[in-house]
Amino acid sequence: MDRPRNLKFFDASPVSRDAVLDRLRGTIVGAALGDAIGLYTEFLSKSMCRTAYPEGKFQLVAPATRFLSDGHRLKFAQTGWTDDTDHSLLIVLSYLHGNGHLDPVDFAHRLQFWVEQGLRCLDRLPLGLGRTVGAVVCHPSFLTDPTATAYENWNKLNRNPAPNGSLMRTHPLGVICFDETVEETFRVATDFSRVTHADPRCIVSCCVATGLVRGLLRSEVLAEKDIDQMIESSLSWVGGWISAQNASSADTSKPRYPALDHEEFYKHVRAATLEDLQLDDSMKMGYVYKTLGAGVLLLRRALRRLDNADELQHAGGLFEELITELIMQGGDADTNATVAGSFLGALLGYNTQPGKWKDGLMHGGWLLRKCDALAAVVGIYAFDQPYDGRADPDTGLEGGKPRLTKEELMQREKGFMERYLTNLKRDADKRATKSSGWLGKLFGR
Repeated sequence: MDRPRNLKFFDASPVSRDAVLDRLRGTIVGAALGDAIGLYTEFLSKSMCRTAYPEGKFQLVAPATRFLSDGHRLKFAQTGWTDDTDHSLLIVLSYLHGNGHLDPVDFAHRLQFWVEQGLRCLDRLPLGLGRTVGAVVCHPSFLTDPTATAYENWNKLNRNPAPNGSLMRTHPLGVICFDETVEETFRVATDFSRVTHADPRCIVSCCVATGLVRGLLRSEVLAEKDIDQMIESSLSWVGGWISAQNASSADTSKPRYPALDHEEFYKHVRAATLEDLQLDDSMKMGYVYKTLGAGVLLLRRALRRLDNADELQHAGGLFEELITELIMQGGDADTNATVAGSFLGALLGYNTQPGKWKDGLMHGGWLLRKCDALAAVVGIYAFDQPYDGRADPDTGLEGGKPRLTKEELMQREKGFMERYLTNLKRDADKRATKSSGWLGKLFGR
């Protein structure tokens, strides 16, 4: 799909390019901020969140809020994002490298490269790989036919898994499809979900999220009724897509895709409170509907607040307030906040995001430059300096750096494990020193 430079949208809309640029930056950076802040409480229960962070306040600027020291968080660099943002950036970098050409197969190649090498342009390790993505991408047939490989993996698992791994990366597609129809946006979201996630619940969630980001950028999602319309449009489109897929299947004994359970879907996208979603349910915390439901609920609440004249003066604090409340629910907090952060960022814009978060985000300046490159290639904004994606070494498959050899990969992994074990021991020693009594030292409290 090649992108036009002169967008039809601006010919008929009073919305300024400056406003859309701010929302675009807000979308991409907001998702990364949600990811980085969400890492503080990822996989914790709600009660554990309150114990670990009793003040419920976080900052990424120095001195950054310290992680709860455990085996999970000590793998990651403080103030950085996780695989959620890496995967969304693979879509952005693929699109930039093609100077406006969007290709799910190229994304699949980049995803496989990331699993082995990480995000080379930033020297980021491939940490946080999800089970579904790992099983699909590491399969020998993946690059030959990604969608068939993903489908067979899902089918082999009794069509049960519906994790949030494709939802977490879909928000850049809402930017890329800015000047496309809603139906084309849904098609693109579906194609990119199916690279790794075949379940219709994953597909419809990606359609809702991508459609909402597009609508927010275009100032077409202004009230809860607009959210509801996008939900219904996505549900209808995916229902039609399922029917067409089943009708074209050679095997008529078993539908290729099951129909969506509308009641289950509505239960999540119409949730009244975060508690209703039970985000820290250890058995289903990565369920795609939970993540979508949390993002939709926070967007609803933000729109209600903006609709209240008395609350408008506090709009600048909405992003921090709502994302903090979300991550203090625990569960798959980084992914939940990535999706919610993209929605709130698209609504509120980059300029309203808290400085104590965005000014301390690792690689934040680099990310902002890629936002502006994306705006230029989509055609949203014309900068003084022209941008050529193929001339930008960051956008190549290998990120402008040599592919690591097997020996170098082994050495990198060895270095990572040495640092990780050193950090574990250092943290255990600190806890023991601060503890009083033999029992506290024994349990490292």
